[in-house]
Amino acid sequence: MNKYVQSSFDLLSNIRFFSLSTHDPDADSVWSSTMFYIPKYNPLTLIWYSKQNTRHSRELHINPRVSGTIYSSRVTPDSSLDLAGAQFVGHARRVPDEQLQETYDYFFLKTYPDENVRKKKSRPISDYQGHATRRFYQLEIQAWWVYDSDAWSQHQDDDRVQVPLSELLYPPKG
Repeated sequence: MNKYVQSSFDLLSNIRFFSLSTHDPDADSVWSSTMFYIPKYNPLTLIWYSKQNTRHSRELHINPRVSGTIYSSRVTPDSSLDLAGAQFVGHARRVPDEQLQETYDYFFLKTYPDENVRKKKSRPISDYQGHATRRFYQLEIQAWWVYDSDAWSQHQDDDRVQVPLSELLYPPKG
């Protein structure tokens, strides 16, 4: 597995927040939100839930094309920056009712692997259906790039490397 694919899986496995950028053409502006997510593979998809009346949820209904980032950074003891990150584009939509149970089960199993914790912390499925204000959403990734610190340190023009989605279908075991 090459370092860009490994970096991608490290980010997807260890970072639980992403920045989602949406666009309403009529508003003539872009909106960015920070979302807690769970990844799903084959195809690479990010799953989250949100209130339907938030700006990003309303804009997804108008325009499902989105972009986003996932990153991790820290300053090391020698004051240098340790940075890993990914950028992506894709299409996001509300999870259809017929996929709600499967999505709900997957999301909360991955969020709270311990069954006792899951029972205490998971909202009931009724909080995501009918007249409830929350809904699950899924973003299917169409293109994915990772940050290449070697290119940055060598002052190359672009420090991003596109990773083929075919390389991100199955995360490594463990």
